[in-house]
Amino acid sequence: MDYQQLIDVGLSEDFASFERRLVATADAMGFPIISGVLMRGLLQDADVQITSLGNTPAGYVEVAKDLGEARRDPVMAKLMTQPVPVVYDQKTYAAVGAGDIWEAQAPYGYRTGIAVKLHLPGNKHFLLGVDREEALPTSGNQLMQMIGGLQLLAAHALTAADRLLSPKIDKADLPKLTKRELDVLSWTSQGKTAWEVSVILGMSEKTVNFHIGNAMRKLGVSSKHQAVLKCVAAGLL
Repeated sequence: MDYQQLIDVGLSEDFASFERRLVATADAMGFPIISGVLMRGLLQDADVQITSLGNTPAGYVEVAKDLGEARRDPVMAKLMTQPVPVVYDQKTYAAVGAGDIWEAQAPYGYRTGIAVKLHLPGNKHFLLGVDREEALPTSGNQLMQMIGGLQLLAAHALTAADRLLSPKIDKADLPKLTKRELDVLSWTSQGKTAWEVSVILGMSEKTVNFHIGNAMRKLGVSSKHQAVLKCVAAGLL
């Protein structure tokens, strides 16, 4: 997985390319299966709305869509109740008496994996998980690198998932950005660092970061990549 792959995931122009890039990135991380969920409401809510994406094996699609099974799944339960990533294997399921769920999913490649959850405004949640048959590394550093990679991927996929699976953003609804703010976001969308943008636009790196910070505050986002993706969704970039 490289930085450009992450940028491309976030800037996906349609759902098909978004899924394709997610799958390719997960594969580069060493995981042949990736699953994403955009959830409106909470898992236990009677009126929860769930939109799924990923490359779920054909024989497991119906089970994966079963809301009752999702509510029994200990990985989903952990994601909904704790802010940290979840690493799972057979023991995770056996410990809570849900070994039958693991037995049903294991033949399709869901033997071990990592999952994360991120929040969006409006009581929306984005869940992203990667799965494989091989055991995860026992080395703390290797495992932390995998977890960090998934968190980074989820951060880039978050706004794209919301943009592609939710109503379109009208640029008239966004606050007005200055030309300089749009300039630095445009170059950022092409993978340029703040230092590279400073050279291109002939300003200091501090000034570039100042414009990025202003744009983030105006757009109500917590990262420059989310600012880029929100502008792309509204057709400003």
